[in-house]
Amino acid sequence: MESSKTTSKTSSLKALIIKAWRERWTDIQWGINIKTILPRGVSGDLYNLADCILQQAMVGCGANQLVISYLKHSLASHLVSYAAVLQRISKFDAFHKPHCILSLLEFLESFLDSITSRGKMEEEILANSVLSIILWLLQVYHYSLSKYPSSNPIQSQELLEKSTGLLSSIVHTDYLIAMFYLAKQSDPEEYNEVTKKCQEITALMMMNTQFKAPINIHETLQRICHLDITKMSPLNNKLEQVTYCLQALIAVEVLVNPSADINYVVNQLLMVQRIKGFPLSRLYCELIRACFISLNDASNDASKQALWAAFTFLKVPQVIQYLHNACGTTNTESEYSSEVVDAFEKLLQLGPMLDILDTKCSCNSIVSLLETLAKMSVVSETHLAYFAQKRENRDAKLQKLEPTGLQGSVPSLITRAEPTLAGILKSMGGDFHKTQDSLYAMLYQILSGTTLDTILAVATVEGKLKLFVSRLIKFNQFALQAASEKGAPQSRVYIFDLSFLILCSIVQEYGAEAVLEENGETFFEQWVRDCMVQKGIQKSPEQILQKCDPQLVDIFIHHLSAQDFDFKNTNMKPHDLCMNVSGAIKEVLFAWEQGSLTVGDVKRMLDSLRQKMTCLAVCASTWLCAYMNVVHQDAFLKPISMVQQFLTPLTDIEVAQIDNFKERALLMSQIIRKMQYYSHPPPLPKPKMLSLTNSIASRQPILEQLQEAWEDVKVHGYFHIDTTRVVETLLNTAGPVWLVSNLVKETLKYRYQGDLNRSVDIVFAIFHLDIEKCTEALLLHILPQYLYNSKLSEELVEPQSGILAKLCVYCVYAALEYSNSSKPYTTRKRRHDDTDDLDMCTSNKVRRMNDSSTDSSIYSSSFSQNRLSSGILLKETLQLSLETLYKSFSQLAAKNGEITPQTHFIFQFIKYVVQCGHDRAQVVLQKMPNELIPTLIKALPDMFSPGLILRLYDLSTTYGRRDTARDLCLLRNMQLRPD
Repeated sequence: MESSKTTSKTSSLKALIIKAWRERWTDIQWGINIKTILPRGVSGDLYNLADCILQQAMVGCGANQLVISYLKHSLASHLVSYAAVLQRISKFDAFHKPHCILSLLEFLESFLDSITSRGKMEEEILANSVLSIILWLLQVYHYSLSKYPSSNPIQSQELLEKSTGLLSSIVHTDYLIAMFYLAKQSDPEEYNEVTKKCQEITALMMMNTQFKAPINIHETLQRICHLDITKMSPLNNKLEQVTYCLQALIAVEVLVNPSADINYVVNQLLMVQRIKGFPLSRLYCELIRACFISLNDASNDASKQALWAAFTFLKVPQVIQYLHNACGTTNTESEYSSEVVDAFEKLLQLGPMLDILDTKCSCNSIVSLLETLAKMSVVSETHLAYFAQKRENRDAKLQKLEPTGLQGSVPSLITRAEPTLAGILKSMGGDFHKTQDSLYAMLYQILSGTTLDTILAVATVEGKLKLFVSRLIKFNQFALQAASEKGAPQSRVYIFDLSFLILCSIVQEYGAEAVLEENGETFFEQWVRDCMVQKGIQKSPEQILQKCDPQLVDIFIHHLSAQDFDFKNTNMKPHDLCMNVSGAIKEVLFAWEQGSLTVGDVKRMLDSLRQKMTCLAVCASTWLCAYMNVVHQDAFLKPISMVQQFLTPLTDIEVAQIDNFKERALLMSQIIRKMQYYSHPPPLPKPKMLSLTNSIASRQPILEQLQEAWEDVKVHGYFHIDTTRVVETLLNTAGPVWLVSNLVKETLKYRYQGDLNRSVDIVFAIFHLDIEKCTEALLLHILPQYLYNSKLSEELVEPQSGILAKLCVYCVYAALEYSNSSKPYTTRKRRHDDTDDLDMCTSNKVRRMNDSSTDSSIYSSSFSQNRLSSGILLKETLQLSLETLYKSFSQLAAKNGEITPQTHFIFQFIKYVVQCGHDRAQVVLQKMPNELIPTLIKALPDMFSPGLILRLYDLSTTYGRRDTARDLCLLRNMQLRPD
């Protein structure tokens, strides 16, 4: 509108106000006559109507109540907005007119409970209007206090009480305090003026001893100055009394990523703390409890027990120290972590669990853990003595059982293994010519008993496994060259043999991809790549035979056929023997099948092989296992009999005459047994064997295996580490969509809240076997079925609907955290869908938020890019999954204007995003359709709160504040509607 027209209208309004006052119009007459100037639908804010009326009302020493009645009528008839009235009142600075100020306070008091927005223009300025009126009320209070009691004390007291009451009402009204918080984000300078005025008032009250301040003024000023959303509008999250999440999650992570670095583990724990709302002491307690439970599960198996003991007593203290330094609180009196002390106080309440663990592990687990933490200065010596005394009284009464895993006190074994590993690595990094004999003695020593398991466990947990393997491979290569020299003593052959066996055992346990270089050129690395049968990786017997030299095979067979032979006479080097033994064993097998050799001949040859070099038995078994994998069942008996011959018990002569043969043969037998199981599992499922080897081959239907595993969870009440391996097998076999679908079905079968919570926690942990793929399957494949399939949507009732929403949100945040964490050092190969190769080229890209190809229904203005100030990045695959899900939400929320189970589910999903995400919520919600929240507010106004709306958008952006104001005003109008 042109300025001349605006001036003309404003002049006409001023003239009408004067005429109305002179003729003493009633407010009804005013309402009739104002329409002659302002047509229907035209706002008086365009012509400063509120300003004109208040200017005329405040001309004298006191307010003109008749003119103020015209403003009340204009406000009630929507001729002026609340925002305009608040802005105009806040501009009145004639504080020397107490009667006018008092009238304005009473006028403000009359409509404070009705403040809202009636139009889009008003939404954008109402928040700043609330900020301005708070500053004005503080100015009124400050001026009246400065004149007290020199001026009229009764009048000043009334002004002080009125302004205090209005300020208190504003800060205790959810809608108004939310608008105030919004204004703080948009105009920080004016908010600083507010805080300064509060400080001036506080100082003035302390100086004025004659003034008796209203009771609630101090609390009101505190709320204004410390406007924090968590205190202003808490989400009222109920802290879970019992949680199953962390134990299951740690069980999965130690299985999948035992070598993960400290940063990765810490990020995982902080993610759990965030979604669960745990205090730090509870997080520490749950972490230690989780490790103790799994350590107890592993007590029957030396290698598992060693790994869990190393994780518990080596890595967990480092994690706790890291967390303490990053976000813990140190006691002011002495240097120790208050949260750690609280956590161990909670742990002492778990007496029965500690008793069982101490009995099986022959140790005082609490004291062992605290001793390491005391060395790190996380707890003091006083606390160590206190907790030791608490447990020792009870520990003395326990009858220690004979250990079934590691022999002796488990923590002390782990503690001793740490310097041993350091010594081995140091020796392997030196000159092998000088250290080969001592290294051989050291390797032989760790091979006896369970020391090798302990060393490998410590190396794995400390992230030194790959270094250990690389140096051992160099040592094996050196031993190979030394044994190949003319006149080399037999001990050189044994050094090669022993190091070869240890390397085979490590590759079987951890996988070649985790411990070997991709294109390693040493003999052992080439043999593994070309010949070795591994878990889930079968080799063609013909491919193995192609590596053989026919001439060397003939020489091999010729000498092997002799009654008493020595490989020295063949002039074949150890690596030639290893590569060509496959061809020789093939000829022996075929000759036996054709009757050219008797059973006794075959037995003698096989015994000779393992006596000369146990690694030859391993290499021969590799071809036999590969051959068994392709041969017809009728021809299966003889090759498996040959493998079994390598596993026959040792004779006294073998043990007595061959150096260190017992230890090498024991490791050889373990390697061959695993190899045999990978190629040809037993005809019936054996739970113990299945859990030990984690083979993907089984004759039991996979659904039955999953149901048995889930039944085990029900029986134990937590996620047993053996069950973890079984479920990993099922994921590798059937893929994430199948696993996620069936676990969601099992979860929704429960009817009681406690069972549902436990199920969600454990399923969420299971998905960490491959959290990104499982989250994608959940959001894109499983959840749409429950939203659109009429039969499955019947499951979307409470409490199942909320539980499914919680599971989805948990997974979203876990996938977000995984993609933003430093990538863990993965020690187990994961199998994915065929689409992995297609995704590899785009999985690490980040899509721009202002991409012009984005659907117009999706607002992107609140975020210029995917990375927020906190550095959290939304990976493209997760972003696309969320976009697809939000589009479905937009369709379902507004479906025919009805309130459906899907509507409630969508609200639950968004609520959990806010509750569990905190500062990451906006990252997840950034691609939410623009009209989704208004649609939900109209459908479910009683379920929303201003505090929830404030957390839905990025308030650091103009568009985020605009959309927040829109939704706050919509909720306010819905709440003010007459019933």
